[in-house]
Amino acid sequence: MHKILLISDGHGEDWVAAQIAIHLLRLGQQRHYEPIELIALPMVGDGHSYERVGVPLAAATRILPSGGFTFKTLRGLWLDLRSGLTGYGNHLLRSVNKLADWTDLVLAVGDILPLGLAWMTRKPYIFVGCTKSDYYTGGARSCYFPWERALMQPPRCLHAFTRDRITCCNLRLHRVAASYGGNPMMDGLEEQPGDAAIRSAGPFVGLLPGSRPGEAQRNLADMLLCLEAMQRQLAAPVHFEAAISAGLGLESFRRLARSSGWQDLGDGRLMRGGAVVFLRTDNFNNVLHRADLLVAMAGTATEQAVGLGKPVIAFPGQGPQFTRRFARLQRQLLGESVQIVEVAPARRPEAVARLAQSLLRDSERLLRIRSNGRERMGSAGGAAQIAEFVLNQLPQRLYGGSPRSRS
Repeated sequence: MHKILLISDGHGEDWVAAQIAIHLLRLGQQRHYEPIELIALPMVGDGHSYERVGVPLAAATRILPSGGFTFKTLRGLWLDLRSGLTGYGNHLLRSVNKLADWTDLVLAVGDILPLGLAWMTRKPYIFVGCTKSDYYTGGARSCYFPWERALMQPPRCLHAFTRDRITCCNLRLHRVAASYGGNPMMDGLEEQPGDAAIRSAGPFVGLLPGSRPGEAQRNLADMLLCLEAMQRQLAAPVHFEAAISAGLGLESFRRLARSSGWQDLGDGRLMRGGAVVFLRTDNFNNVLHRADLLVAMAGTATEQAVGLGKPVIAFPGQGPQFTRRFARLQRQLLGESVQIVEVAPARRPEAVARLAQSLLRDSERLLRIRSNGRERMGSAGGAAQIAEFVLNQLPQRLYGGSPRSRS
């Protein structure tokens, strides 16, 4: 039996690794390969994406106060240190050391943290760099630092997969064996049949508050303040629908909304003034596909919406992830598809409403946004290609084979 360890360091990274896991298991069964055993080590969060696709967790996980953004701010570092970051770091290192004897191959998804842990196993590994992009640097140079590129060198690192073509080309200039065959962030987003929510005839506005506990609730509270103004400005019955991370549940969001003056109508519906919003946990893919516009304060979810050609309105939150700096970097990465509203909170609802109206009425701009999204985020299919490469590195002893190199 071939044993593969998946290491990832964020909610979006867990999603990507889970999509690759689906294809690993599917391709292995289709081709009658020797059985594959997968185990996951999510460094941040609850590992819900893995559990959803049936991949067991290797060790107990922990949600840090910074939401995994430990080294982004001094405050985040301080909060995580107070809550036991050092002990949790040691726990992860011990887990990796134990798993090193178990695994045949490591798949590291994210940035330098899982890449470094993969190197520490002393086993061959493959890197999926889904967080960094040379769009951040304008394409002129590689966004990866020399020490990161050093960890991508053979023979230990078998290959690196990038999230876009421009990043791949620049890594190759530094003699890194890199490929791009689609962005795995765009996999697993197929529209699901059926929909419990009753759709109004007006615009569909999706809300993406993020997936980090505490921050997601605060983000939704900020979004709810904008809905009545948007309802008035758009001058039509607007269908507002929030996609809540399944791992967070709905009750804390409903309780927060009630405390802000929203009437709970049951079945996930909330009403205030002339606005009605649906809160659901089973609707992420459908919201991305059906929304005419999204208000988003998220990382990967925003990128996925942009990749599907949707216009996104964002505004800075209270963090730890979705800060003013994060929003600006996201705009740099995703271009015109993301519009940031940076005004005082008291003026934000009207500013968001005016921008929403402007976007939805500008058909030429919407066409540019669709084209830009495809260019910046690429196409689906990356997870299957990565899974294919991973399988080709494993000796197929049932047929007397040996590891095959990528052509």
